[in-house]
Amino acid sequence: MDFTKSRIRKVAKELFNEKGYQSVSMRQIAGAAKISLGTLTYHYAHKQDLLAAIMDDTISIFPKTAPQDISGLHMLFGQLLKSVADARFYFNDPGVYRASPTLQEQRDENVGCLFGLLESSLENLVKNQLLTPNLTGKRIHELAMVLMLSHTGWLQYNASRSREYGITLEELLQAQWAAVYPYLTEKGLMEYKKEVDEKAAADM
Repeated sequence: MDFTKSRIRKVAKELFNEKGYQSVSMRQIAGAAKISLGTLTYHYAHKQDLLAAIMDDTISIFPKTAPQDISGLHMLFGQLLKSVADARFYFNDPGVYRASPTLQEQRDENVGCLFGLLESSLENLVKNQLLTPNLTGKRIHELAMVLMLSHTGWLQYNASRSREYGITLEELLQAQWAAVYPYLTEKGLMEYKKEVDEKAAADM
């Protein structure tokens, strides 16, 4: 891995989250990364190139195949929420990706990929008798839609409130499971309880 490029992306994401993508200049990114503007533009000629690379980093953390069990779905929920929190600037300001057809296409492709991964995960849990068989195509699609939309709603809710009144990542994770919980079979409930108990033990 190119350490300089990785550091640039990390610094840029922190600045974008703090100040907003539109308010951060390439010169500011170079200064925060302690490199010259020339070095920055050698690696990323334009700010949009840097944004595209950050989005590639975000999508790369997800599994290539959909989870098959409760533990895998729990991990996927956590990855989805963490990715949104880590790049919240991107979701709080639609103008970031709407300004460029290429970025809009990348955003649509990434969201479509994650939506499909979530739907496939729910389908797998139905096949493995962890979710009830009445959770079929249309209902799976609707449930996945609610889960995905809760991410941006969470960011906007927290952005409009002081930290003490915000919803934590863990609280939203629990709320996501509340949406899935009614569809758990007896087998699914046992696996879910095991997952919760193991996490509680790990946190002690």
